[in-house]
Amino acid sequence: MRLSLLQLAASASTLAHTRGQPVEVDGRHGGPSSHAASISVSSTSPFGLTFSNGVVSAENTAILVGETNRSATPISASNDGSIGDSTGHISFSAVNSQVAKITINTTSSFVGARFTTSESDHFYGIWEYPFKNRQLTNDGVNFEIKGVENVRGVNYANARSPFFITNAGYGVYTDTLEMGTYNFEQSGVAEFNFNSSSLVYYIILPKETDDYKSIITAYSELSNTIYMPPDSAYGPIYWSDDWEQDLHGLNNSQESYYDTITHLYDYQIHGTAMFADRPYGTGNYSYGNFDFDPEFYPTPGQFIANLSNWGFDFQVWAANRAFLYTELYNVSVANGWLFPGIDPEFFLGPALNLSIPEAYDYFKQHLSYYPSVGVKGYKIDRGEEGELPVYEQNTQIALFEQLCWETMEEKWGEGNFYNFARNIVDRSRSRSAVWNGDAQSNWTGLAFSVTSGIRSGLIGFSQSEANAIASSTSSLTHHTGQWGSDTGGYLRDLDDPHQELWSRWMWFSTFSPMYEIPIGTNHTPWYPTETNPYTPELVQVLKESTDLHYELFPFIKSYTYQAHKTGLPAIRAAFLEAPQDPKTYTMGESYFFGAEFFIAPIITPGGRRSVYFPEGGKYLEYFNKTAVHEGGTTTDVEMDVHAIPAYVRAGSIVPRGQIFRGNDRWTANWMPYLDIEVFPSAEVPQSRFWYYNGDADEEVIIEMIMEGGKVVVQYGNVALNGTISAFLKGGKQTAEIHSGGGSVVFEECESLFE
Repeated sequence: MRLSLLQLAASASTLAHTRGQPVEVDGRHGGPSSHAASISVSSTSPFGLTFSNGVVSAENTAILVGETNRSATPISASNDGSIGDSTGHISFSAVNSQVAKITINTTSSFVGARFTTSESDHFYGIWEYPFKNRQLTNDGVNFEIKGVENVRGVNYANARSPFFITNAGYGVYTDTLEMGTYNFEQSGVAEFNFNSSSLVYYIILPKETDDYKSIITAYSELSNTIYMPPDSAYGPIYWSDDWEQDLHGLNNSQESYYDTITHLYDYQIHGTAMFADRPYGTGNYSYGNFDFDPEFYPTPGQFIANLSNWGFDFQVWAANRAFLYTELYNVSVANGWLFPGIDPEFFLGPALNLSIPEAYDYFKQHLSYYPSVGVKGYKIDRGEEGELPVYEQNTQIALFEQLCWETMEEKWGEGNFYNFARNIVDRSRSRSAVWNGDAQSNWTGLAFSVTSGIRSGLIGFSQSEANAIASSTSSLTHHTGQWGSDTGGYLRDLDDPHQELWSRWMWFSTFSPMYEIPIGTNHTPWYPTETNPYTPELVQVLKESTDLHYELFPFIKSYTYQAHKTGLPAIRAAFLEAPQDPKTYTMGESYFFGAEFFIAPIITPGGRRSVYFPEGGKYLEYFNKTAVHEGGTTTDVEMDVHAIPAYVRAGSIVPRGQIFRGNDRWTANWMPYLDIEVFPSAEVPQSRFWYYNGDADEEVIIEMIMEGGKVVVQYGNVALNGTISAFLKGGKQTAEIHSGGGSVVFEECESLFE
């Protein structure tokens, strides 16, 4: 029997009675009745429910309760007549036509749920890290929603969210910061249990069949999305693991930064920001006295002002770590703010319990020294290495990232600074971007980084604004969540990264939302050493890859704004753009960058790989703009280090140009401009791009129509003058565009795709 939500409310007591459970069940309606009518609920035994909106059905086959994580079992007639050890309450309601909300209250220590699909279906999400030898799916994974530690490929790839999506066609989001476990070991089954006596989770149905994007957008509205960062956030961002080493005969760290700036200027290589990893301050492990070490940073205020004048924002390392005998440690010990049982003489150092208001306020007040001298963001580290209880990981990192946000926002205002973290939960997505942890500087590290970037997009880490519907996160009103990796890897031996690996990774970072690259400590492209005999070709690859990333700012920024508004990522799992192709559901080595680009990074030595093109269109090789590939086909690619297998889809519109100066002081009378690239195809007679001009609250529509050999491009207020370039057989045609909007007509056009 199928019941609407309103009907179910009337028969709730009957349902509970027939199952022999003293459970109060409500079908309270949480939205307009017209919406509620489009979600129906049917019951299954024992105490399972099926939610459907006429497009997809979600089988919530069990509610789980128990006194331990492993012993939580379904509520059923075979139980002793209670939830845990007492009566409980379960309610569900429609939030809208896509979303149902389930609330469970009980005195049991653990609460969770089970969902069941066909054994051939897959589950995605929850963790950034690609378990089981770098797989896109969660098949076979059983792990807590916490930080991973020393694992293969990338240590501490720790972005996470209590949200999964399945190609059965729905998603499930659990609104909590409590510690929990997700179990996907059994094919076609997803289970979760949280260390809580109450739980709220949402079942998210699509608007249309295979419309996974609408599921991610609905999840983002319930949770939160990323903020719009400053233009400096897109990179290239340069940093060193230790600016106090590898000084090349210079006197201090400040001079080492200036040396890097000079080399970037001489080679005309773009840059937008720099940051200081620890060490940079005084005290034990150089952190905790809230200062800069005068031996290496003799004039920090003037130094940071100089960086700004030369086009670089500056960030510093931060963590909730009280290293022994620092000011942070001494004050925390005196006030009882540290988590007990953590050996303070061990390298990790204990963390402050930021749930204590006085501890939070003290840390915030003293950390504010850094923005006071010009710092515009933090690289936020740690929080998952044993310095606090595991069950506190999610709560404490969310509090620390909030604290870091507040110190910067109060000084610079929203959108004028950039925080990024390796350890992050979805509640912090609106306050911090993410880098994917300590990648190993080898081909395995690159391969794992590619897959972790794709997985991160599926849990909302790309860029957006919070717009909570019915979540406890409704107070969030900010917006970031970019993703990037340490270009070349972080965990380096003396001779890492090898030149070919670094070159391939540079191109992967080109087609990532954030390009950040560690240099220094005997690993600098323009300083070859005996163990790293880098050639001028590596410097040239750095220039070529950063040039293109910089030119793609208009494209990346527009997708950042879309992520800010909708939660949809810039790095997209292939099935988001080609759900009709079953091969895309396990594709973890290639991805869409936006909707226009298909990227297949080379992740093994030798410059070769096989590329499968998802069904549903044609693809033009972006660098030479001659080879066209049909969707559903495979080709073997061989490519030197001066390009990446990158393909643009038929009918695409790609805004490029120079919209942010950064460190470009080599161009006299620099002025911003826009170059809109179009790739007409008769098979895609009409296409649109939602361009963000940086000023408006809404995107500007750029529309292309191709019919009868004529291509018409219409555009709104793009705010910049520039050109439109149409790529056609016979060559590129170019016309001027004007900032306020207009249209361009190209006659007698023959598409490259036909």
